[in-house]
Amino acid sequence: MATRKGGSWQRTALHVDGKGKATCTTYPDRTPVLALGAGNSIVSVCLHADQITAESVDFARDLAKAAQVFAVEIERRWRGLPSINAQEGQA
Repeated sequence: MATRKGGSWQRTALHVDGKGKATCTTYPDRTPVLALGAGNSIVSVCLHADQITAESVDFARDLAKAAQVFAVEIERRWRGLPSINAQEGQA
């Protein structure tokens, strides 16, 4: 994870038992909201409602890439295969 350089920050852990849900809600005149839910807990990820910058696009792409790596690693563990990443914690 990148070093914080100021601005927004918070660290939240959402432990999911496998029955979690991920949704992306889109709106006609504001940025989408990504929601991750488990049990009675929901974590929402959103950007500024009406300002999209190059950094916003970079963040969305990084998020998608990390989610893909996460999905591949979970499936590999489920199948009893070793991790693809040689360094633990690196995606």
